[in-house]
Amino acid sequence: MTRAFGPILALAMAMAGIPCRAEAQGSAPPYNFLRYTEDYRYLQDPARRSDPWDPVKLIPLGAPDAYLSLGGELRERFESYSAPNFGVPGPSSDSYLLHRLLLHADLHVGSYFRVFAQLGNQLAPGKDIATPPYEDRADVQQAFVDIRLPVTDGPRADSELPILRIGRQEMAFGSQRLVSVRDAPNVRRSFDGARLGGKVGEVKLDAFATRPVLLKTGNFDDTPNHAQGFWGLYATFPKTVIPASGADLYYLGFENSQARYSIGTGVERRHSAGGRIFGSHGPWDWDWEALAQFGSFGRQDLFAWGVSTDTGYAFKLAEWGARAGLKATVGSGDRDPQDGKLGTYGGLFPKLAYFNQAGLLGASNVMDLQPSLTFKPTATLRFILSWDFIWRQTTNDAVYTAAGLPIAGTAGRSGRYTGSQLAFDMLWQVDRHIAINAGVVHVDVARVLGSVGGHNTNFTYVAAAYTF
Repeated sequence: MTRAFGPILALAMAMAGIPCRAEAQGSAPPYNFLRYTEDYRYLQDPARRSDPWDPVKLIPLGAPDAYLSLGGELRERFESYSAPNFGVPGPSSDSYLLHRLLLHADLHVGSYFRVFAQLGNQLAPGKDIATPPYEDRADVQQAFVDIRLPVTDGPRADSELPILRIGRQEMAFGSQRLVSVRDAPNVRRSFDGARLGGKVGEVKLDAFATRPVLLKTGNFDDTPNHAQGFWGLYATFPKTVIPASGADLYYLGFENSQARYSIGTGVERRHSAGGRIFGSHGPWDWDWEALAQFGSFGRQDLFAWGVSTDTGYAFKLAEWGARAGLKATVGSGDRDPQDGKLGTYGGLFPKLAYFNQAGLLGASNVMDLQPSLTFKPTATLRFILSWDFIWRQTTNDAVYTAAGLPIAGTAGRSGRYTGSQLAFDMLWQVDRHIAINAGVVHVDVARVLGSVGGHNTNFTYVAAAYTF
């Protein structure tokens, strides 16, 4: 009992003990999803110091441009499944607490050298089977060195110089459909390797060669996953020939010596080439992405594809802001298990909460349609209602989980329709430091899952986070 509720008590004490001053909202920027992207040099102006944590955000170290910045996050999240994994296999229900504490130090030495280190403590008290990515007692979440590289093509501000990053790091690209930090359920995803990023004109470029971190539940025992390799090149164009739109173009390479699909297991070498168009104009916004995948799986050729769109229209409902949205996703499946070719789309490193916070299904062998309504009573409060309708792209392939694993017995079953998911979410940014969110998801399974023992599932979550 103490182990389960101790973190909640710590969070309550943190919220109660540190004042939140209204003037900080106007002068201090919000905390970033990727904490290493924050820049606190604005605190050199004493007039902008208004937050209780400002004294540890910019600690001068004597030499010019040498300073240390400290920060962290404490998050507590309760989750409850009536049937985890639809009950195939698994316990009939599971309710538990997820505790996450992240602490980081960001050391800058001059304009050309930086060290960023972050430690994590993630626990899952009450969970029936506490495995990664739910639990990782104590480990290095990130630890990398940044070196700004001098260039010879004319004068540039230090902030525009290319950066070579070496070490353990979080990465997120685009809308995080393919490369995500995986903020849910508990342990965030990181990679070991090298990354080179910079700008050519207005185009942002990132090249990287990494291995995903292999999580273990103990203390300081995480290692690079030598069964997998991940590399690529990602380019972002802020302007395109399409009005009011930016674009991403990318190549992503992935190797997995322990890949698993409905046709079996083997060594997978998958190359993904694709693009994304995103933007907004007036009340409309859009985020559309398409990619082709090719390579090999064992002795078989691999060819797959995926398309995803998210289109919205903003309007006023009385005094509330509102948005009507429609998402559509198609991820190819393997139409003929006997033809010597694998056609199953691979999601690489996506959000586990791909369609909603329940995180039960992924984008492999999928056709999905998801209308939604978002209501904003205030600038800091949102309510989101969505209804997901999911089919298999081909009945010859399996239903796949959010982690990209096939559900046993579903390949070859008749009936494309997989089920529907009705979700309601609430997100409240109380102030700069405190965020609260909660929601429920009801999943109706169709015959393909029911025939292998799958059950309708209810999922509930409540989370509170304090960021500093």
